[in-house]
Amino acid sequence: MSLKVLLAGRRGGDVCLLSPSWSSGSWLELVEQWFQHHAKEWLESSRMETGPLGAPVLKLRLHPAAGEISILATSNLRMIVSAETSAVGPGYHIFVCDLFKALGQALDIEWADANEAERVGDPTGYFHTGDAGPVEVYMLAWLQESVGQVLRMRSRGAAGCAMSMRFGHVFEHPGALLTPLGPRDERWMRRVYEDPRLGIDVFPWWKQGEGAHARLGRALCRLWTEVVWRPPLLDEERRLMRKVARTLEQAWREDPSLTYPWREWREVLGYLGVGGTLAEFVHQQAETHPARGPSLGYRRGAVHVALPEGWAIRIPGSLAEAHLEDGTWVARDHRRTVRFTPLEDGALPSMTEHPAMMELEHHGQRVSGRASLRKEAGECRLTAVCSSGPHRALCVVSFDDPEEEDWALGTWRSLDHASSAA
Repeated sequence: MSLKVLLAGRRGGDVCLLSPSWSSGSWLELVEQWFQHHAKEWLESSRMETGPLGAPVLKLRLHPAAGEISILATSNLRMIVSAETSAVGPGYHIFVCDLFKALGQALDIEWADANEAERVGDPTGYFHTGDAGPVEVYMLAWLQESVGQVLRMRSRGAAGCAMSMRFGHVFEHPGALLTPLGPRDERWMRRVYEDPRLGIDVFPWWKQGEGAHARLGRALCRLWTEVVWRPPLLDEERRLMRKVARTLEQAWREDPSLTYPWREWREVLGYLGVGGTLAEFVHQQAETHPARGPSLGYRRGAVHVALPEGWAIRIPGSLAEAHLEDGTWVARDHRRTVRFTPLEDGALPSMTEHPAMMELEHHGQRVSGRASLRKEAGECRLTAVCSSGPHRALCVVSFDDPEEEDWALGTWRSLDHASSAA
């Protein structure tokens, strides 16, 4: 079971001074503004959504390896905060608790005492007592339990195990266990199960404080799970690479003695076209301290992507992904494009009225489909209609090189649907 902080708070003192038009949404907007100002570089994203019974919920992400923090507010100025911290480590747990204590002081929020029966509070006690000692104990216990569970799964023949990986992408990698800081083998797991302190290298933020260790861990998570290893096609890809390069530089300037991913740092700077003194220094370090083993980055290989409405597909990790407003998902690079659109149940595009146009068939374990393949000079296109029970989807694979026909067919045939999985 993951380590979760569950806080219950109520706005105090100045409630009577609030305008009658004040709403829970307005309060969450104030909370969001506070985080944008005080979390600064650590705030990955923030968004509003509608929660249970129509109540607004603020979702915050404070680390690339962490799940979103949920803050639910009600009209009587009460809030519920839910944050899982075990994927990132003790330093992150303490950081999150300190942020919410500071938020409480700034906005006059009275936090409820810990209630073990209702699972309210910080299980480690740090939020309530300020004693950081038990945080590491809880984290190590969670690590030992998690590794033990993976070992049991592997003993039953399970493969492709992951720990603390965010939902949405499943990476193909030969490692026995995939983590946000890279793969671990079974020998590592067995050693850590016997002595969990040997596994603190799996936590991106082990030490307390917002220092170089925390920044380096943050950059490594992005290198492993987010960076697409080619020159950026999209503005968001360029922003991500710039963020990684900036975080590595900040960490290095603060503590040059840490072990930095010089090879991958050089690669990112090359994709960005960055030169100058620092780039030359990184290049020199990469040459002087050659890294052992494969390069960092799960997206150098294939990735299984969770698509809208329960679908999934296998694509090269180098493709840039985007979700369009009409519900279409697109993945592309400079010579290949994959488009996926879920269809209303039972609906079929007009092209299916002419079966002769759909000359290819595929019957998988859970998904079947028909497709047409057109190859012309400079542009080839595979258009497929896929079915899984009552669910329908349209998949279009475009590619420049006719020799990539097998790849296009394999991409179409990789489509799966979760609700039909055994």
